[in-house]
Amino acid sequence: MRVIVLYFLAVYAIDTSHAVRTHKFSPKENLVVPLETDINDEIKITENSITIKSDTNKEIKITENTTTLESDTNDEIKIEKQGNTKNVDFNDPAKWPKVTPRLKAILIEHGPPISSTQNYYPHDEDNRHFSNKWFFRKLTNGEQAMKRFLVPLSKSDESDESVTSKKIRKSSTTISVNNRDIQNNIFDISQNVENGPNQPNITFPRRNIGGKQRAFNVLWYSKYEWLEYSKMRDSIFCFYCRHFTSDNSGYRDEVLIVNGYSDWKHIGNMLEKHNSSNIHKLSLEKYKSWISAKKTGSVATKLNTQLKEDILKNREIMKSLIRCLVKLLGLENDDFKTKLNTLPKNAKYTSKTIQNEILNVSCKVILKSIVKEIQNGSNFYSIIVDEAKDESNIEQMSICVRYISDNRINKRFLGFLELKELHAKALADSIQLFLYSINLDIKNCIGQSYDGASVMSGTINGVQQYIREMSKNPCPYVHCYAHRLNLVLVDASKHVSAIHNTIGILEAIYSFQSCSSLRNSLFLESQEDSDKKLKIPQHCEIRWVSKYKGIHFFKIRFKSVIKALKECTLSKKSKEAAEARGLLNQFATFDNLLTIFCLDELLLCINSLSVYLQTKSTDLSKCITLIECTKDQIKSMRTENKFHDLYEKVIKSVEESSGEISIPVTEKRKKNVSSKLTDYFVTSSIGQNQMDNISEHEIKMRSQYFEIIDNIVMEMNRRFKQTELIEAVEACNPSSKMFLDFDTLIKLPGISKDNQFIEKLRAQCDLGKKMFAADSNSIEAYLSIKSMGASFLQLEEVYRRILVIPISSATAERSFSTMRRIKTYNRSTMTGKRLHNLALLSIEREKSEELIQNPDEILNEFASNKLRRLNFSM
Repeated sequence: MRVIVLYFLAVYAIDTSHAVRTHKFSPKENLVVPLETDINDEIKITENSITIKSDTNKEIKITENTTTLESDTNDEIKIEKQGNTKNVDFNDPAKWPKVTPRLKAILIEHGPPISSTQNYYPHDEDNRHFSNKWFFRKLTNGEQAMKRFLVPLSKSDESDESVTSKKIRKSSTTISVNNRDIQNNIFDISQNVENGPNQPNITFPRRNIGGKQRAFNVLWYSKYEWLEYSKMRDSIFCFYCRHFTSDNSGYRDEVLIVNGYSDWKHIGNMLEKHNSSNIHKLSLEKYKSWISAKKTGSVATKLNTQLKEDILKNREIMKSLIRCLVKLLGLENDDFKTKLNTLPKNAKYTSKTIQNEILNVSCKVILKSIVKEIQNGSNFYSIIVDEAKDESNIEQMSICVRYISDNRINKRFLGFLELKELHAKALADSIQLFLYSINLDIKNCIGQSYDGASVMSGTINGVQQYIREMSKNPCPYVHCYAHRLNLVLVDASKHVSAIHNTIGILEAIYSFQSCSSLRNSLFLESQEDSDKKLKIPQHCEIRWVSKYKGIHFFKIRFKSVIKALKECTLSKKSKEAAEARGLLNQFATFDNLLTIFCLDELLLCINSLSVYLQTKSTDLSKCITLIECTKDQIKSMRTENKFHDLYEKVIKSVEESSGEISIPVTEKRKKNVSSKLTDYFVTSSIGQNQMDNISEHEIKMRSQYFEIIDNIVMEMNRRFKQTELIEAVEACNPSSKMFLDFDTLIKLPGISKDNQFIEKLRAQCDLGKKMFAADSNSIEAYLSIKSMGASFLQLEEVYRRILVIPISSATAERSFSTMRRIKTYNRSTMTGKRLHNLALLSIEREKSEELIQNPDEILNEFASNKLRRLNFSM
């Protein structure tokens, strides 16, 4: 029983229409019972008692002898008999007796005292007095309105249900009734205009009037169509005047309106007089106007129709503006220009302020859509965060999410944040505040992926630890796999001097030709014998693909590079010629070319893994499998035959270069004869080692080749070592030997440790090994498990968590490419909010296209933000 206080002033009887009527105890005194009840409580009322039955089947029975009750909230309810309030003047508070519970209930039912304006109020000792102005308040449109708490509605304006009855009833249907009829207990005549006049054709009762038995005659209906007859009152009423005469018209006491007319002797004169009265004629005109408005529509309806037409026109123009702005293309067509010119000059909606507002609203709609996808999907998500500086040298943080929706993995860009502080706590607080602002609960964040910077990856004071504390769950951190792969080559170049020297030479050649347009043209013209002229790719420390492109260019265009460098050595500029000679001497060597060929083979093998790590729908189990396959492929290259084939390729390329690069000529390794054969003449073969035909230079290059491979394999083992998280992910892959191994899956961070959950998961793992082994990957296994409904709920939760775990931060890095395209040198003063909006619309192009096709959602949001000069909605 909740807090709704009922004051039982008497016994109530509830009829089928849920209307409440009041009957008094007789001759006993009325009871005042403050109770707490609910709209679902059953109230049974009899002549001598009131019984309340709650939805918990607990009954409370109240009789006139009940003095105290106890509720289920341990509150005491006291029932007291009250004094008589029959002669109280409710309109004068000064005359009220002591306020008792019963009087309080009656005052609530009666309402505030009815106040009326007067011409004179008594003055006090300071010559001050009350003023009529306090009865009114001034509205914003300048009109005067009465203060309802000072001048309430009169009894005739109230509905038939008291305050108490409104609290008791469970439901009711609102009907339009005539308040005067309710006040006079007349219920058998028309209650609203739609019903029409009530004209029963019955045997009318006769009464002695003027010495004769007289009664109403049904013929009067045909002569006066506005007549209606009340059987309860045995009286007639005017249908028009009852419904279309206000109480303030001065005819409130008109006999055919309020009390009814029953003098059958003089009925003819009365009806004729009323039919010709001004009040009746006015009511008739109002009735005809009501009929006309019902057929053709009232003035308000016609205005409403015109308003709708204006709104539709305004919305069409605004939709075109939104499409233009979102697509950033300009005006749609000539027809749109014409429509735009029809708008008022002060409401064109083409200013920069409106543009920014539309962009902001569009992004809100997109973010709401993304959040809705997360909440309707698995409700779990992981965050992917990275930082970079924009054109204005402002640090921008890119925030992305990974989640499952529509049975597929999605990665979405959420926006940019301007950073004022770069310590871990400030970064974590910024992430939390941003997620809160778009209505994403950080407690549902179950994974995080950043680069390897200590401020992000620190296990004690890093961002990952602060996010873990904010989310209140293990929230495992994954160091971006793409960054790890890039660090493999970086670390290998530190340990192998050949890689370090070769990459340094290639970077120097790129810098040499890029700082001068003449040199750049010279390098392009040197490729005239090739089918396609290529620019030298720029080396990038953090992009593996750029490394492969750079190495591959110098492998297939090494003759053109040598030719261009030779041309530069003839330059009249001594510094340029000296630089060119130095680069040529270092680049045009057999050892350098062999290293280029070796790196090209290795990077080509690893390039597939690098490209996969940058896709949007990466699967961690697939990634782990691809890493293992890549390592096995690199290991398979560490053979004598592989090196020999590579060595021969380099020699063949050098020979085709027409002497641009010299092949090292060294003596073959000298064969040592055993000392036991010193005194003998050897006439036949004594066996030959494969190494006997290899030159000293080839042996040196072979050692270098093996060293490069060993270092890359070692770094990949170190960077991609097994963890409990990786093992749990691998256990979800149907092709793994550990598929659905319970002991491995239970180590997944965030899994419930509830005994019932664990036992169900164990059983589902044993059953799922056979059922889902035919699936090719983790995503297919997840879909198969999900199709089983509630049979594998625990196993489905494990898969949802694993599939959401991020692999790389490539999504955030791609957003920086968009940022640099948007915020250029010419737009360096762009605000962070506008950059965020434009980047979101550009990156989430799929969502933007949906809004372009149907901008209604943007327009509705735009119209609801604040009042507009033009109407866009009803």
